[in-house]
Amino acid sequence: MTNILAIDTANEYLSLGIAVAGKIQHYQAKIGNRQAEELIPQIAELLKQSELNLAQINLIAYNQGPGSFTGLRIGLSVALGLAYSINCELLPVPTFALYSSEITNTHDNLLVILDARLKQVYVAVICQGDSSYLLEPSVINPADLATWLAKNPSINPENTCVSGNGWLIYQDQIADSLKENYHYSAQDYPLANNMLRLAIEQHFQPCSVFEAELLYIRNKVAMNLQEQLQSKQA
Repeated sequence: MTNILAIDTANEYLSLGIAVAGKIQHYQAKIGNRQAEELIPQIAELLKQSELNLAQINLIAYNQGPGSFTGLRIGLSVALGLAYSINCELLPVPTFALYSSEITNTHDNLLVILDARLKQVYVAVICQGDSSYLLEPSVINPADLATWLAKNPSINPENTCVSGNGWLIYQDQIADSLKENYHYSAQDYPLANNMLRLAIEQHFQPCSVFEAELLYIRNKVAMNLQEQLQSKQA
């Protein structure tokens, strides 16, 4: 029997879950920048609710990104420390896959659009059946979404729905043809249940603590001086 702990600190939500023999305990709260102080106590509380001690966890799943640079590093650091202490494997799960849920499974494919700041979006299209990529993760300008989607002609409004906050934030820059034809599935933020399901269904490969990494789509994490000036002038 595999007992799984899921950790997601990729943004202002803290999303945690434990799966034991098909039963799930989960916690999710919008806590802003208090990830570091809340993470360990909430994991301890979930273990207590599940009547487990840490040594009984067999696999720790974590959000691989993209997301908040600081939040992702907090989550991975804790996952690494816990996994090393109990000698268990880690399971990296991309943020995009977490948006595949009960409200999106009306379509075969899922287009995930996330705010990447700097007036850009993180995008990917996944097959919801196995979480494989139909279009690999990229960072683009919202106005270029239609051109980016055209790279795979098999993706269309009949077989693909949309989720993620980038769709709403950049509505004024997304082509009308996309807004009129694609169905949007609103989710504040995915529950840890989604990560636990992906782990149970073995959509991704586990790794050792020495192989765990984060997914950085953009090579830089902060504006340079010229970009900051341009942003203020816009």
